[in-house]
Amino acid sequence: MKELESSSCRRRVALLCDYLDGELSASSRRLVAAHRRSCLPCAQVLASLERTVRALKRVKRGWRAPAASRRSLAAALRAASARRR
Repeated sequence: MKELESSSCRRRVALLCDYLDGELSASSRRLVAAHRRSCLPCAQVLASLERTVRALKRVKRGWRAPAASRRSLAAALRAASARRR
């Protein structure tokens, strides 16, 4: 995907989650929608976010990772935290 080069794009990326959640004012929503139609990189980012949201909505509620996976993740997080100190 082409990098989001313009400062306009970088500023709008911060608005995309609010756009998807319907939390923008009507005027801001129109600006983001217009930009999406005219900017392929931003449209691609937004499409990816939309796919992610749809996939997360399909995840079974109450699902829990296997114990071994949880232990492995916890160990990795502890190690990463220790490296930062």
